Amino acid sequence: MARLAAGALLLALLGAGCLAAGPGGTRAPAPPGALGALFAGRDPAAPGGVAFVLRDGAVVEQAAWGMADLGRGVPNGPDTAFNLASVSKQFTAMAIMMLREAGRLDYDDPIVRFLPELSRFGEGVRIRHLLTHTAGLPDYYDVMVEVSGVARPLTHHALAVYAAWGEPRFAPGERSEYSNPGYELLALIVERASGQDFSEFLERRIFAPLGMASSVVFDEREPSIRKRSLGYRRSGTGFELDDDDPLNYLVGSGSIYSTAGDLARWDQALQGGELVRRETLAEAFRPTRLEGGEELPYGFGWDLTGHLQRRRIWHTGSWIGFRACLARYPDERLTVIVLSNLADTDAGGLAEAIAASTLGPWTLVRGATLIDGTGAPPRRVSVRIAGDRIADVGEIEPSPRDALVDAAGLVLAPGFIDTHSHADSDLAAHPDALAAVSQGITSVVVGQDGDSPHPLDAFLAGLDRQGAAVNVAAYAGFGTLRRQVLGEEFRRPATPDEIEGMRALLRRELEAGALGLGTGLEYEPDLYSTPEEVLALAREAAAHGGRYISHVRSEDRRFWEAIDEIVRIGRDAALPVQISHLKLALRSDRGRADHLIGILDAARRSGVEISADVYPYTYWESTLRVLLPGGDLENRAEAVFALSEVTSPERAWLAAYEPRPEYAGKTLREVAELRGTDPATALVDLIREAEAYRRRTGRDDVERVIATSMEEADVERLLAWPHANPCTDGSLAGSHPRGFGSFPRFLGRYVRERGIADWATAVHKASGLAAAHIGIRDRGVVAPGLRADLVLFDPESVLDRATPEEPHALSAGIERVWVNGEVVYQDAAATGRLPGRAIRRGDGS
Repeated sequence: MARLAAGALLLALLGAGCLAAGPGGTRAPAPPGALGALFAGRDPAAPGGVAFVLRDGAVVEQAAWGMADLGRGVPNGPDTAFNLASVSKQFTAMAIMMLREAGRLDYDDPIVRFLPELSRFGEGVRIRHLLTHTAGLPDYYDVMVEVSGVARPLTHHALAVYAAWGEPRFAPGERSEYSNPGYELLALIVERASGQDFSEFLERRIFAPLGMASSVVFDEREPSIRKRSLGYRRSGTGFELDDDDPLNYLVGSGSIYSTAGDLARWDQALQGGELVRRETLAEAFRPTRLEGGEELPYGFGWDLTGHLQRRRIWHTGSWIGFRACLARYPDERLTVIVLSNLADTDAGGLAEAIAASTLGPWTLVRGATLIDGTGAPPRRVSVRIAGDRIADVGEIEPSPRDALVDAAGLVLAPGFIDTHSHADSDLAAHPDALAAVSQGITSVVVGQDGDSPHPLDAFLAGLDRQGAAVNVAAYAGFGTLRRQVLGEEFRRPATPDEIEGMRALLRRELEAGALGLGTGLEYEPDLYSTPEEVLALAREAAAHGGRYISHVRSEDRRFWEAIDEIVRIGRDAALPVQISHLKLALRSDRGRADHLIGILDAARRSGVEISADVYPYTYWESTLRVLLPGGDLENRAEAVFALSEVTSPERAWLAAYEPRPEYAGKTLREVAELRGTDPATALVDLIREAEAYRRRTGRDDVERVIATSMEEADVERLLAWPHANPCTDGSLAGSHPRGFGSFPRFLGRYVRERGIADWATAVHKASGLAAAHIGIRDRGVVAPGLRADLVLFDPESVLDRATPEEPHALSAGIERVWVNGEVVYQDAAATGRLPGRAIRRGDGS
């Protein structure tokens, strides 16, 4: 079908049958809402249908039009049951997936295992071939009608007899040919693998558990259907019944009656992974690869052809007088359902028009210099945003639908990705994420330093429900897993059984979408782990395609051994590894950045995919306890070492200290003087008092210290390493200025003023490279079809303004920020929009 503008397409579709006037020309008023406007002027006396729009599994709009039963004058409504025709195939595929998870069958089982009647075709035809329309079996409909006679209803129980007639159309997997009989054979396989009638299986295992009370398999028993619509086709004088066919009782390929409300519940179940595991469902949504290597956009009962430069999982249905479409846009969390009982309704086209209308207007950014995140040179082009995607890049003529943005003199770049963030600690309190979006950050990666939200599926689902201004991805925290399994007895190595328990928890988090495993080996409870314990969990992450990120076991005293450990993990577990906030903190190590990079480059040459993130500051923020990583408060020498080799009493100040709030903002030297003691003693005593305060109040984050430990030359060299990307290591309301200033500081002070990289390389580090380091494929680059996460900034003025005294000061030069196509920051303020999404491992792949 030729591409039309959404409005023209909609009018064409509606004029073709959905809104045609009856003989008397009567027009019903439109119901409220956008769908109501679309269906304004429909003929209430004609057959019609129902349309639902869902966001996040919840119905946000619905409309019904026309009659379900012309003879009795019954109108269509949200609880009217329609014949789903081929939309039924997804339920057959789900039954197969459920049986596969139960161990009753495998996708690669030969179908003769369950259908010995078809032994003449050998063992080459697999269940997978039936699911994907690539089996090549003969189409036996003509034979069935000829042998049985059109007056005799045909049932699926005789299918195998007829399927044995005729010659194969092609070798299994060689090509694709849409096959209703293949899905009818799948229904037989469901029966023989489960020991249940197909209709009984769907009722007991799918419809009843999901509360789909108005859904039924219409087989030869002709079950009663509450509020059933009748199918019609247009005739010369009006409409005639088109509701009967000798093939009506063939199940598996069609013959399910359901309502839009029940299909909404089905959509919720798919989003929530209620019937099968997410990884099982993901396989159903993957394109099929033919034997010759060609990729076919069809999964298990789902058509995967995209729409509007967006990923779409959908299916249409057409049988007797019914037309149906269920279209899911999973990345937009949008679902459109169209059911009609009029044969000339284009349900699929109508669903497309509704989706186009729902996803909103376009934005055309003109006049900017595009730096696309790949490292390619800047170029002057326009970029069009449609919904949450980049629709076009190049020389683009404006259309009436475009909202124009004049970006002359500015740089348009992919939204920055903060690969080490602690935004999960305060995102609920600050959903506008001003600290992040004001820097041009559009995605944050949490679950850092071994600490992650748990359970992760609940956290990500909550984010999808409540929204945020930024996208959020997460690692599974090693420390979080350790506490779950070892409890408060974590100050020791884990036993083999406990390691297995942690591996099982990690598998669940990976299935929920965790990027991989995150450790904080210098912090409790991670610091008590053995390298073998960490390696066992890293191997578990690798087995699921995950990654590893680590605050290494020491950033000062045993730094080089810690670097050896993460390299060994990358090599032995065979997974990508990233060093968190890479730095040279020990006084004796400062100035050795080239030596460190030499070690990392050698690891990469040996096959270890190692990378790092770096924040552009010489001072860090953590707890006082990190200055005494062994926790031995009786060892005064350790405190003296920390204040001479890691930092100094004058260069370490308390950002917060709840036991004595008046200490906040004072250096350790000043606190020691107030207490009449030396700095080393003051440090130990402050840690003791904070520990007692924690035990008394049950609170954890009661003290924070900011300390200078690095040299600018090292920071510059590490930031410039080709496999390093900038990060914040900050929260949304923290006391270190990195939370508000890291990325503009990187661009302004390190790129523009000090020239550590050209603009194309710098943007690549902050976007495309960062995305690659965490395995995100559909963000980080400006290209058609990818997410519209964008930042518009002034290269001449971009600069951080946050300081230790004013850590929340907004940066200069960030003009506008889009997240999933919506403006979240403009005119030096958050817009209040919350289009951010949970990013799960494998999204966009």
